[in-house]
Amino acid sequence: MVLVISGYDDFSYAVEMLRSGAFDYLLKPVERERLFEALEKLEGQYRQKQDQRKEQGQRLLRTLRHLMLEQDTGSPEWREQAQRCRDSFFPGPYVGFCAGDCPRPLPEGVLRLHAVGMVFLYAVPQGAAEELAPLLPAPVGRSGVYAGPESLHLCYRQARAAWQRSFFTGEPCGELPPPAFRPLSVTVEQLAGLAGLSRGQEIVQLLSGEGARAARGEVDPEEVAGLCASFAQRLGKDYSQFMGEGEEPRRFAALWDFPDWAQYLDALGQWLDGFCGRTAQEFADYENKQKIRQAAQYIQQHFTEPLSMTVVSNHVSMNYSLFSLLFKQYTGVNFSGYLQELRVNEAKRLLEETDWRVNEICRRAGFSDDKHFLKVFKAAVGFSPTEYRRAKAPARRDGE
Repeated sequence: MVLVISGYDDFSYAVEMLRSGAFDYLLKPVERERLFEALEKLEGQYRQKQDQRKEQGQRLLRTLRHLMLEQDTGSPEWREQAQRCRDSFFPGPYVGFCAGDCPRPLPEGVLRLHAVGMVFLYAVPQGAAEELAPLLPAPVGRSGVYAGPESLHLCYRQARAAWQRSFFTGEPCGELPPPAFRPLSVTVEQLAGLAGLSRGQEIVQLLSGEGARAARGEVDPEEVAGLCASFAQRLGKDYSQFMGEGEEPRRFAALWDFPDWAQYLDALGQWLDGFCGRTAQEFADYENKQKIRQAAQYIQQHFTEPLSMTVVSNHVSMNYSLFSLLFKQYTGVNFSGYLQELRVNEAKRLLEETDWRVNEICRRAGFSDDKHFLKVFKAAVGFSPTEYRRAKAPARRDGE
């Protein structure tokens, strides 16, 4: 950007300079205010161009990220976007690396694209690959050699597969052969069963074995990540009322958010030690089991009365959350399901053995609301109370 200061007071000369691209033409002697004004305008235009260049760069990165992650690479829109990026992309062959966020300054010319979660793709001209690799944080996965923006999704897919292998091995991983994965040998049900028996270290050992298989390329790393996610979700669902604030295992559902497999297993093992220690103490407590039996008997004797879990847990002097967990372990259903089953069975008995009206049976069975009773009864039995009575009428007459 050029600002001309000249002693030539010639209009045609000034016009020619402006036509050639000069921003302004100032005559000597230059007034200070006039010079400052021209420089401020020049700075404004410069910043505007910088902003435009920055926006163009961000728009290019968004487009390249779309090309990298898009699955439908055969659509006309995708091909058009790839063609538009060609002039701004690497002119020659390039290599891709998958790794976490790099805290070090990157060499000039490195293309950095945020992929998924904590993972980025670093694309670099082939000749500069060896300069970039030592700067990236482990784990690191490296792709083969590619060319053109249209191959960006293949580069990323290959680099990410290598990164996942590196996640389990702890060593940088390069281009991998086509996979021939086998099924996992561990199920969520197995892990959940061991958790219920307070055998946390066995859980870690089983997961460690699956991780070793992933490191050898025998199983799909994504399936191992899915197993971890399902197990963490199952723990959170089955034992949510037993856990205090901040103790939920939800963070163990996101395997790829951990630095590597060893740190994931270490963190999970420590959490399971605390969790299993608490559950073992509670479930092995004979007094608690006795209290749950007393609670079940109390419910069976008073289910036609207004009952809540608070009332019953107070009756047997047990913590509300612990009562909820142990009651389900003992009976196989939660408190509301257990109470509802008793009331529905009583309603069925009254429908079969009496001629009372449905709303009377509703109250005598322990339901406080007619509409709720009708909804619950039909969901449990498959018939409305009237239909159920009509269906049982022939059997009743035969019995008489």
